[in-house]
Amino acid sequence: MKNFYPTTLIQYLNTQIMSNKTSHEDTFYVEGMLKNDPFIVNRIYKEFYPGIRRMVTSNSGNADRAWDVFQDTLVVIFKMAQSPDFVLTCPFYNLLYPISKRVWLKELSKKSRSEVTIQDEDGYIDETNVEETIHQMERHALYKEKFVLLGEKCQALMKLVFDKKKMREIAVLLNHKNAHTTRQQHYKCRKKLTNLIQQDPKYKELKR
Repeated sequence: MKNFYPTTLIQYLNTQIMSNKTSHEDTFYVEGMLKNDPFIVNRIYKEFYPGIRRMVTSNSGNADRAWDVFQDTLVVIFKMAQSPDFVLTCPFYNLLYPISKRVWLKELSKKSRSEVTIQDEDGYIDETNVEETIHQMERHALYKEKFVLLGEKCQALMKLVFDKKKMREIAVLLNHKNAHTTRQQHYKCRKKLTNLIQQDPKYKELKR
């Protein structure tokens, strides 16, 4: 994974990662999860758990571990779906299966010193770049988490920069002495945000 941080950090993460994409008809599964609709949730378990159980039990796991993987996967999808940028652009199973595979691979890797691979179920075709999607959502979540720690003044300044306001205009809006002062403040705020992100333990994993 290309080193993502810090030079293009602000500009890239402020974009809508999943914008301008058409939602798939399976979006009702995600909406049902967000609403905690018992009918939809039960349908998800009934329709999709068997496939995840086969994947786990066929790759050094058992039914109990498969159940845990399935539950963890639904939590990941739920968190992803809570982002206003999230759009389901593929069949629900084509999102759920690769995430489950990723969760199980991580667990297997912790127990093995050698490289671990998983045999996919017959007929499954991964039509989405789920790894990159998850990676982007995690980056975005980390950015938002640290952005709120900047303080109101830095947040206000950077939001105006995101909106492509000119430094002279921002100086007037924020009652700065001049555009030069605004540039200095923007540099300090951006540096603080970058430092906050780099100091987080998740940074090393996400920059890969």
